[in-house]
Amino acid sequence: MASAHHASPLPVANDTRARILQGAALLFSEHGYTHGSIRSITSICGIKGPSFYHHFHSKEEMTVALLREAAALACAEFSKIPQAAYEGDPKALLDAAIEAHLRAYFDPGRMLAALVRIYRQLPPELFVATRQALRPLRNQWVEVIRIASGNRFPDPAQAKAISLFLFGAMNAMADWQERPGFAMPLPALLKLFADVLFYGLRG
Repeated sequence: MASAHHASPLPVANDTRARILQGAALLFSEHGYTHGSIRSITSICGIKGPSFYHHFHSKEEMTVALLREAAALACAEFSKIPQAAYEGDPKALLDAAIEAHLRAYFDPGRMLAALVRIYRQLPPELFVATRQALRPLRNQWVEVIRIASGNRFPDPAQAKAISLFLFGAMNAMADWQERPGFAMPLPALLKLFADVLFYGLRG
């Protein structure tokens, strides 16, 4: 499936390492893990193989770096949520958390979009590294679910399961948003999704 970013130019990066990660993110987000070879990454970056190996010993090492940056980006967007939202308005908190995730997903660097696309395609050792990188983000979402539900799910295992369900739903929503001809504007879709989720959590 071709995404809305199929022919996107590579964003300008400050150094070769960052450019490599951007190129890999673009290819992974559009074509998946197996089709993002070192040759295709260096081609889209406009560099030679030795430049790649100066920064990364292998595709796997580069992928771990990309996944960690994707998780850090999502956490950074989460950190922008006002503390007041945690303290007095659970609906506003949930809205802000969903918006933060989608900001990270639609970031021009495509890091989180790449992570979402390749997550289930990764070799076992990279899958484990991804789970570790995403742990801080999962913990933040567990707290959001606890607050937004009015402590309806005090068991952390329940909140974790809900957060995983939520990740899947948000990522599917973002994927549909990128398909040509999808009719609902993102703000309207976001509001509908947040309303359904919030009132479902509250019971």
